[in-house]
Amino acid sequence: MSEIKIIEDILSPSDTLKIRFEGKNPFAATTVVSGMLRYILKVSAKDILETDIRWDALGPKKEFYGRWMGKRQEDHWSVTRIRVLIQGQQDSAEKTGWCRVELKGTINTTYGYTNFLQRSLWWIYNYTFYYKQRRKYIEEGKDLMYQMREYMQRVLGILPPDATFQ
Repeated sequence: MSEIKIIEDILSPSDTLKIRFEGKNPFAATTVVSGMLRYILKVSAKDILETDIRWDALGPKKEFYGRWMGKRQEDHWSVTRIRVLIQGQQDSAEKTGWCRVELKGTINTTYGYTNFLQRSLWWIYNYTFYYKQRRKYIEEGKDLMYQMREYMQRVLGILPPDATFQ
C-alpha cells in the first residue's frame, strides 16, 4: 500500500523556539520535560519518548544533553510531534551554569491508497476539505509550544513578571 505524506512545521517560517538560560540549577529543565509533555499535550506516558539522554559526571562542571519527543494523535490521518532538546552545563559545587532549550514541532498527515484513483481523490479531499482542519491543528500546536516555553521559563525562574496597568 502506498502513502501520501504531508509534513508541516508548526512554527514556520522559523521552525524552533529557543530558550537560553544562565543561572542557578539549569539541570532542573531536564527533570520536568516528560511531565511537561504529558501535561500540556494531554497524552499518556507511552506517547513520550526519551530518544537520547547523556551526561558527563567527571570533573567539576557537569555537562548534560537530552532529547525528548511527544506525539499526539489528532485524528485518523494526522499526528502532532513535538521535540524538546536541552543541552547545558552545571557546576557541581555552586549549582550554577547554562542551558539551551529548543522546541520544534511538526504536523504529520498520512493518507494510504492502493490505486491512482484513490490517490487523486485523497489530493482533492485534502485541498478542498482537510486543509482547514490541518491549519487548526497547526494553530493548536503553536499554542501548545508557547505553553511549553512558558512552562520551561517558569521552571528555570526566568518568566518575566506580569505587566500590571495602573
